[in-house]
Amino acid sequence: MNETQHSDSSILSRDTPDSSRRSTLVDLLLSMRTPDDIDITADGKKVAFVVRARVPGEQKRRGRIWIAQSDGEARPFATGKDDASCPRWSPDGKQLAFITKPEGEKEKPQLHTIAAEGGEPRLLCTMPNGVSELSWAPDGSRIAFISLEGKEPQSDPKVLAPSRHRRLWTIHANHTLPEPVTPPDVTVWEYTWAPDSKQLALYYSTGPDDTDWYHSQIGVVASNGGAVRQLTQLSWQARGLAWSPDGQHIAYLSGRWSDPGRGSGDIHAVALENGHIRHLTPGIDCSPSWCRWLPDGRHLLFTAVKNTTHQIGLLDTHKGAITVLADDFVMQYDQPQLSITADCRSFATVHSTSQQPPDLWYGTFTHKGTTPTGITWKKLSRLNPIVEETLELAKTERIRYESVDGWLIDGLFMPPLQTRPGELPPLYVEVHGGPSGTTCDTWDSFNQVFAAEGFAIFQPNMRGSWGQGMAFADAVLGDMGGKDFQDILNGVEYLVKQGKVDGNRVCIGGWSNGGFLTAWAVTQTNRFKAAMVGAGITDWHNMHAQTNIADADILLLATDPLKNPETYRQRSPLTFAERVTTPTLIIHGEDDPAVPVAQAYAFYRALRERGVPVECVIYPREGHGLSELDHVRDYLERNIRWFKQCIR
Repeated sequence: MNETQHSDSSILSRDTPDSSRRSTLVDLLLSMRTPDDIDITADGKKVAFVVRARVPGEQKRRGRIWIAQSDGEARPFATGKDDASCPRWSPDGKQLAFITKPEGEKEKPQLHTIAAEGGEPRLLCTMPNGVSELSWAPDGSRIAFISLEGKEPQSDPKVLAPSRHRRLWTIHANHTLPEPVTPPDVTVWEYTWAPDSKQLALYYSTGPDDTDWYHSQIGVVASNGGAVRQLTQLSWQARGLAWSPDGQHIAYLSGRWSDPGRGSGDIHAVALENGHIRHLTPGIDCSPSWCRWLPDGRHLLFTAVKNTTHQIGLLDTHKGAITVLADDFVMQYDQPQLSITADCRSFATVHSTSQQPPDLWYGTFTHKGTTPTGITWKKLSRLNPIVEETLELAKTERIRYESVDGWLIDGLFMPPLQTRPGELPPLYVEVHGGPSGTTCDTWDSFNQVFAAEGFAIFQPNMRGSWGQGMAFADAVLGDMGGKDFQDILNGVEYLVKQGKVDGNRVCIGGWSNGGFLTAWAVTQTNRFKAAMVGAGITDWHNMHAQTNIADADILLLATDPLKNPETYRQRSPLTFAERVTTPTLIIHGEDDPAVPVAQAYAFYRALRERGVPVECVIYPREGHGLSELDHVRDYLERNIRWFKQCIR
């Protein structure tokens, strides 16, 4: 054991007092580096990716661009102190485009390029509202990006008005003058280039607000600009656009999802000639989240959520047959995707397990003729050796149990690192957000802290989750807090009957939809000894009035608040707050646009007036999640203290 390992191991030894050991563990986990935003060169020889890490003395993580050789190791690439994101290789691999955001709240992220061998980055243009979502044209002539339209709204006074449109632009790689592609009154949520670089496919809306995403359509626009030609009449959301090699079809994912920009659903294809749509995966028992056409124009490569893990598969669009190429390789959280070469023979992705922190991995397809039949894997980075080599890490177990209607529910169970002789561990039930989402068997720093503190952790994929197809995911619509809640309770009883946990010391918590279900739980049952409501919906009426995605609650409750106000009332935890006896910790970001902070204040007031042990913590400057270092540390340690004092 080297000196560093010995030092860290002794700091985290069991002889260290609990509070000191916990703080050291939390600090070590918060210092981890994480990879994302991957892009592979057309020939597969290099992979650019962003490594996000804490910078000493700063509250927020900062992104740095790294490069990995397919036959070598990963290393930092672009230098500088600015936050970097969205690295994108030119088709010939000679240049890398990326975005940097200088320090300072008023500074905007701008587009740069740098030579593949390194050197001084070049600022390509300066957009008054900054840029996002870069993509090179296949012929290498231009770079497309998104930029907001109009002036930034004033905050004093704050005037409620429509948001600014997200406009699509392009710029020639050797010029400095960007050109608009879409009209100023169209919002582009997602786009992809046509193979001939003459058009772009869009998922777009005529309304600019976040909630307009729920009513968007697929269309095409000429790459030199013009009107958008609408191809679809969708009633569900879409994403993951993929243009066929012959330019005649656009594949996409479609489903009914709760969060803009995220989704796993069925694969469809629309014909450009007449708008005819084919449903390519009817009845599929997993949840595809990304797809790309193979050069043969017949097969689609896809990734999918399957139960608590991920798949990579091949779809024959003529026969509907599916070949599974990898059936248990967990990638990015609940949205697995690949960055793939032009010939679709190799790719890069992120991989992790409960005991292995996330790293960059490289995959190469094995073939029978021209059709992929399997994958060989290679790990390209090792970003957190201290965590891997010095920490004792808990491991998850995948479970499946029966719930109401005989439905089988998947979940993850993580036993604690240590238990007292003759004593079953307390259980923390961690409910995921969404409800469109799923808990996958990936790395989770939060759970590692809980396991080190002696808790078992249960993460249920109740109905509404991805991983078992569309019918399972849609079963929650119009039934929020119904059978999804029963799925959670049945999972708890399953673990108790299995003798894995102490049924008298069960706690529950979650964020967003998990926060709603936690608030709902404490109003419906006394099963739980303690609860943590994170960014949770407690009053659906007020949620609709203040959220930036008002169409989400209409979708989830399957009704309109003005037409059926009683439904909103009957599904609100606040309506039944007088029943609560469970000690409840309420956590919220002060600037949360999705679930406004009034939800926390209302539930806190109701519980406090009834003498329920309650604590409400509002983190300034935070939105629908926590990002500042001190806030994340406080959140983790506060949760542990709250649950420990409630289960004594």
